[in-house]
Amino acid sequence: MKKILVTILIILFAAVAGTGLYFHLTWEKELSPIAYFLIEKDLLACGSTTKETKCVITGDADWLFYQESQLSLVHSWEDNTKQIIAFNDSLKNRGIQLIVVPVPDKLLVESDKYLPFFDEDLIPSAYRRWAEKLNKNGVILIDALDEFKRIHDSIPVFEPYESHCTYEGRSILAKLAANKLKYATKDLSKKSYTLRDTTIKGTGNLFHLKYGIYAHYKMKEKKVVGENRKNYKGPKKAPILVIGDSNAGEGLSRASDVGSLITKETGVETFSISKVGAANFGPIFFKGKSNFLENRRAIVWVFDGREIYGHFRNPQF
Repeated sequence: MKKILVTILIILFAAVAGTGLYFHLTWEKELSPIAYFLIEKDLLACGSTTKETKCVITGDADWLFYQESQLSLVHSWEDNTKQIIAFNDSLKNRGIQLIVVPVPDKLLVESDKYLPFFDEDLIPSAYRRWAEKLNKNGVILIDALDEFKRIHDSIPVFEPYESHCTYEGRSILAKLAANKLKYATKDLSKKSYTLRDTTIKGTGNLFHLKYGIYAHYKMKEKKVVGENRKNYKGPKKAPILVIGDSNAGEGLSRASDVGSLITKETGVETFSISKVGAANFGPIFFKGKSNFLENRRAIVWVFDGREIYGHFRNPQF
């Protein structure tokens, strides 16, 4: 009853104040009116309710989120499964296994930090349909969203100022991917790797984007080391190639990235190639570079889950 009254009051206030908020017809009526209202309000504050903008939205207790995450909740998704399936089939014809690893969207995992007063599950049914279609067409998909949500209150898979998941989140993704790599790597020789505790500076990319300054804080994470006790750095001709956006390995996460952690779990060497903002580049990553696929056993494609509602291109190699 309280939720209904709050909803009515806010909508009436908006009408009286003339804020210009409105409801898109593309909404699938999965969100409560209050959640939809608040998302629209934040999108307006970012300058657009229909297009991506370089904008950060503040949730509860200074938790920060990309505007793009909110946008994907109130607009229809573009069906990009055909492109991903074609990418999978192209690699399979070359004897290479593809593993698709969308890093769960921070907003979907930490929805209670965005709408703290409402028990709102922000996972759209479009996401479930997207995952189901890929699975039905033989694409190996690491769907860790439910696992991230299940543990996020006890294990920090995200932190307030950063869009990328933590070491704990990357470790979960690596273990799930490693389990799927068993067949592709069963006949390869294995090496032993260990983990070393380290403390790094938090990057706080969302904090920097919003305020123009860097946040000063420390984070604990584990780095993969070999028998020489040096941080892992994979060879270019490794049998497992990890590609993707900055979630595939960037900056201070070196040797603690998903690829390195897969090496720790499998004992098989990986090599990572990452490019900031290249989430949907997977299918065209090897355009003009198909020889780069020689002697590969598997491609692990890691990218930010907030990108999966958009356009992907057909494979070009």
